[in-house]
Amino acid sequence: MCNKRISHKHEERSASRKSLIGELRRFSDSHRGAIAVMFVLLGGFLLGMVAFGFEGSRFVMERARLSDAMEQAALALSAEDNGNLTAEARSRNQYLATQYFKRYMRNEKSVSSPNISVSGVINVPGSNGNVQYVEYRVDAVTTHDSWFSSTYFPSFNKVVEVGDNGASRKYRSNIDVVFATDFSGSMTDQMPGSGGNSKITELKRIVLKLSDELYNYNVNNRVGFVPFNWGTSRDGRCKIALSTNPRLTKIDEYDLRRLDGREGAVVDYAATVNAIPNDPINGIDVPLSSVHPRSNWACLLTSVSHEVELTSSKSQLSAINSMTAGGGTFVSSGILRAAQVLSKSTAAKRVLVIVSDGEDDPNVKLTTNLINAGMCEKIKQVMATRYSVGKIAFVGVGYKPSTDWTKCVGVSNFYVSQNIAQLEEDLRRAVFEEVGHNTLKRF
Repeated sequence: MCNKRISHKHEERSASRKSLIGELRRFSDSHRGAIAVMFVLLGGFLLGMVAFGFEGSRFVMERARLSDAMEQAALALSAEDNGNLTAEARSRNQYLATQYFKRYMRNEKSVSSPNISVSGVINVPGSNGNVQYVEYRVDAVTTHDSWFSSTYFPSFNKVVEVGDNGASRKYRSNIDVVFATDFSGSMTDQMPGSGGNSKITELKRIVLKLSDELYNYNVNNRVGFVPFNWGTSRDGRCKIALSTNPRLTKIDEYDLRRLDGREGAVVDYAATVNAIPNDPINGIDVPLSSVHPRSNWACLLTSVSHEVELTSSKSQLSAINSMTAGGGTFVSSGILRAAQVLSKSTAAKRVLVIVSDGEDDPNVKLTTNLINAGMCEKIKQVMATRYSVGKIAFVGVGYKPSTDWTKCVGVSNFYVSQNIAQLEEDLRRAVFEEVGHNTLKRF
């Protein structure tokens, strides 16, 4: 009896399923055309979504790559800062931007010639004309073949154009630069690439070349020049901003050789540093006539040279061409005097460039002790402005210093030049270190 009931229920379920299948077949037969239309419409929609999804993301990535290319191109233009006043400058700008586009955009159907615009010199508000900038803008368009272009479903055009732009500003804050330059006897030697000229001859040529570039900007840049050997001199006197105890009243080899502390510490390093940028109490200030003949390596006695105060006059600075080198070396004497010259600066940015081809001789400990006493930090404080921190750079000419100059100037401002080409490049980097800053693009 139980088996009969189970069999009956099974037959009922089977009949129900057959009835449902039959109904579905009748529905399919009666609506077959509508389903086909819906399938076609839905298929086109799905294909369109696939096309937009794949190619949309592709073109977004292409625009991002193009944006990177233009920002880098704009930075390159601002780094060279050629302007656009001459045909040569415009040609160079076009070449730079084009090369960046070619390197970044390799797989495109075509890349348009970049459009470059260069602003005039713009004064930064509130800077009283001391800070200016030039803005470089670059824009271009690339064309791409669409992978899924079709007239049967929604898609991109057969050829798609992608465009963007980039911009960078090169700030031209007026700058005062002082070169503290080694005029010791060893600077009369040659070095690789000098073409038979002495190191001092090539150095003077490079300084004048860089100064011309500074003067050619639209802002009032100035350059100063402080030669030193073992000490500095001006107005017929040996003047060194070094506090001694007791105060020196004459320059004698015996007295000078005691300054490194071998026979009694007579240099007051704290007083020397605290006085920067002024002359310290008990600073060295004696007539050149009081320099003993056997100490003619000091106070520029064997050097025909003199300092040039900050000037924007090319003719004034060109006086360094007639200067000659000779004598010993005391690098800090030039640094301390250069700091005094820079203290008179009113520029937004101030740079002190130290150039030397050897260690202090005699008194090898003096500069190291002054660095350890905080000489460089104090000078940077004096040089700092609201627009720029004080910058000191050191360029070693043909030797590897034992003095740790990185403690004074930092790793990025320390250079060692082994030939004349390197010397020119290092001095250029010491003076012109800024590349530029990306600014807002146009959307």
